Amino acid sequence: MIRFAPVLLLLLAACVAREVKPTEQEMDRVEAALEKLPCIGRIGDWERRYLYHPQYFGEEVAIAMKEGRDPRPSGYDRSKIEIHLHEANFEEFGEGRKSLSDYPSDLLATDDREYRIAYGSFDLTTGKLHMAACGANS
Repeated sequence: MIRFAPVLLLLLAACVAREVKPTEQEMDRVEAALEKLPCIGRIGDWERRYLYHPQYFGEEVAIAMKEGRDPRPSGYDRSKIEIHLHEANFEEFGEGRKSLSDYPSDLLATDDREYRIAYGSFDLTTGKLHMAACGANS
């Protein structure tokens, strides 16, 4: 049994789920499109967060709401990247870009302070950018 332990460990390591998050090349494509927007300006002026669009199957969202927890994605649409930008260096916001595997808890919080935000999505298949908001958050 002991001589099979390394093989067993390798098999278990192969079964560990990998985080599903946008690649550097995909984020480069998104940022090239974003830089063309007048409301964005210099991309370095933003804290940028990118994640694949999560998919929820069955009644997961309703069950999660009843249980008082965040829904667990059943999968991800890897052809669409969600974009969440905040004005860089405004209070708790940093700078640079982050590739995320899931929504951070602060992403969907409401906030009545005045700073610049932008959010939307980028379709990797068509190369189209769709912005839902770009400008002051108030």
